[in-house]
Amino acid sequence: MSVKSYNTPAHAPMFPDPFVPYESKDYVSLYAVVELNEEEVRRILSFTPYEYVSNKAVISITDFSKCNKVSYMDAAIVIPVTFEGKSGGYYIYEYENNDAAIAAGRELWGYPKKYAKISLTENNDLFRGKVEKDGKVFLELIGEKTADLPIVEEPKTTPHLLIKTIPHPGGEPSSKQIIERDTNPDFVLKEKFAVATQVNIQSTEREPLELLKPMKILGGGVIKGDFYATEENGWGKIIAEYK
Repeated sequence: MSVKSYNTPAHAPMFPDPFVPYESKDYVSLYAVVELNEEEVRRILSFTPYEYVSNKAVISITDFSKCNKVSYMDAAIVIPVTFEGKSGGYYIYEYENNDAAIAAGRELWGYPKKYAKISLTENNDLFRGKVEKDGKVFLELIGEKTADLPIVEEPKTTPHLLIKTIPHPGGEPSSKQIIERDTNPDFVLKEKFAVATQVNIQSTEREPLELLKPMKILGGGVIKGDFYATEENGWGKIIAEYK
C-alpha cells in the first residue's frame, strides 16, 4: 500500500504531486492599496485569532498563466494582521480560475480560494482586471500608467498568515492550523510602477464584499517579474494549532 501521496484521490491527484517547487515567469500583478470599512475588517477578524493592525488592504489581480505546474489567474484581498507578535497578511477573499490551483492552495496551506472567471489585460498603458461569477463582475481593477505618479506605501502583507481549517466529518471544526508561508524572498522583480487606480466591488451570493465599503483608494501599481515557489520557501509551516 502506498502512503506517500498527500493529495486525493491518490490514483488521480487533483493537483500535481508534489506541487512544490513551481514557477511562473512573466508574472503580472495589478494592485490597489485601499482603506476599508474598519467595522467590517474587525468583524472578519473576530472569526480568527489574529489582532487588528489597520483598515488598509491590498486588492490584486494577478496573472500566473505561465506557471509550469498549473496555469491560473488569481484575485485577492489581503489585510495586515499580527499573531503572537508576528506581522503578516491575512487573505480575507481569494479567487482563482483553475480547480487544481484552488485545491492546492486550500488543502496544503489554507488559502480561502474559490472559483471565479478572471482576466487581466494590458493595452497602451491601461490595465484592466475583472473577476466574475455567473456572468456578474463583482471585482474590477483599472489602472492607467501616467508620468511621475508616486508609488503608494503598501501595508505589510508578508509572510502570509493563513488559517487551514480541518473539518470534522460531523460538521464542526476538528482543528485549525495557523500556517506561515512566504515566497517573497525568491521573487525576481523586473518592473514596478504606479498607476492611477479605480476599484469596483459588489457582493455575490456568498461574498458580502459590499460590507467592505466605504472604501478609500490610496493608490495602486503594477508589478512584473518571475515568481518562484522553491523547496526552501514554497512550502508552508505550521506555527500554531487550536480548535
